[in-house]
Amino acid sequence: MTSTTTGGFRSVLRLPAFRQLWLSQLFALTAQSGIHFVQLILIERLTGSSVQIGLMIAAFSLPPVIFSFLAGAVVDRVPKKWIIVIANLLRGTLALSYLLLLQVLDGTALVISVYLITFLGSSVGAFFNPAVMSKIPLVVGEDRLMVANSLFNVTIAGSQFLGLIMLAPAAVKLGGLGVGFALMGSFYYLAFFFALFLPRDRTRHVQGVTAASGWQRMRSEFAEGWRFVVSHPAVRLAILQLVLIATLIMILAMIAPGFSARVLGLSPEDAVIVFAPAGLGMLVAIAFLGRWGGRFPQAWLQAAMLMVTAVSFGVLAYVSRDYGSLRIPIFDIYPQRLFPLTSMVAITALFMGFGLYSVNTIAQTVVQRRTPAALRGRVFTVQFMLANLIGLIPLFIAAISADILGIPSMIRGIAFACFGVGILTIIHAYRTRTVARRNSPAPPT
Repeated sequence: MTSTTTGGFRSVLRLPAFRQLWLSQLFALTAQSGIHFVQLILIERLTGSSVQIGLMIAAFSLPPVIFSFLAGAVVDRVPKKWIIVIANLLRGTLALSYLLLLQVLDGTALVISVYLITFLGSSVGAFFNPAVMSKIPLVVGEDRLMVANSLFNVTIAGSQFLGLIMLAPAAVKLGGLGVGFALMGSFYYLAFFFALFLPRDRTRHVQGVTAASGWQRMRSEFAEGWRFVVSHPAVRLAILQLVLIATLIMILAMIAPGFSARVLGLSPEDAVIVFAPAGLGMLVAIAFLGRWGGRFPQAWLQAAMLMVTAVSFGVLAYVSRDYGSLRIPIFDIYPQRLFPLTSMVAITALFMGFGLYSVNTIAQTVVQRRTPAALRGRVFTVQFMLANLIGLIPLFIAAISADILGIPSMIRGIAFACFGVGILTIIHAYRTRTVARRNSPAPPT
């Protein structure tokens, strides 16, 4: 990070209104990431089923799609401050409701309650996020908007690391599920507290904006973005890669607790041995792409990163092969393998995170460069819809495969899928280079 950027961050953090908004977002996003980890562990303990964890992920992924049209209309009509305040209060209350549910419910009733709370919390979040992004220019002005957005993007990554990799696993490990839910609920209440000090913004009444008109606009923009994606091979391939990565991240979150508990024989919360190195790999990818990414042809670098991802999943399947044949946790049979096997899993996860983040970043860059500015929002809407709707199909196929065939066999299938997309990327890169050579002017004789 340059001193200029750091100085820019300080310049917006000196603004009291922005500082309150930033702190509210920091605590809210940390709670959001952390509570998902605790929910994953709870479902794994209750069911030991990848399909059930997949349902929990679907309960989180669907509301932003379902309510996106309504959220836009509401944010345009209701003061953004109070959307942020109420959203944090509601999500904090939902998080703390687990403390009661864990005492009075068990079995199927508790599982259904987890799905319901997850769906409700994600539905509230569908209104929170656009309200925050709409509030930023109101508190910083146009001149500092880029710096403010950059800080918020850094905060998103940092909050995921804090919630998913550090705070929630530590809370569950040291105090149990109740402590994990209580900590994340308190973070939501801190976000609520800081949002209370935001300045008021005037209600903006937008004539003719309703849920129905929002839905019609979303359908129209999706269709326009879809036509552009289908007619441009490079963008089409990049969107496929983005949907693949989004799906793989959902699958990784789904299998990590089961891999820790069912395959290795550790506790579900020890899934951090997968999450933490993968997060570190993403940080390494940020440094790598920033320093050396521009030195390589994008298409060939993308293919290489897909192969790194494929090999990582393949190695993860290989090191867990004993469970695939015996269906007994590996450390129950071979306790002496604890250190070498967990070390190998951690190293593999690091390369996996490196490959996943690199593929995602390069694909986003391709879409941004190949898409006219006026169509970028529509094209990324297509990617968002495909990832959250179509991506659920391979998620559940992977979940069913994990429960029937075993997690190692399912991971092996993911490796082949990544390898296949890598081959498509290589073919596209080769064809693009061939066409470029044919179209280049002949050297003078």
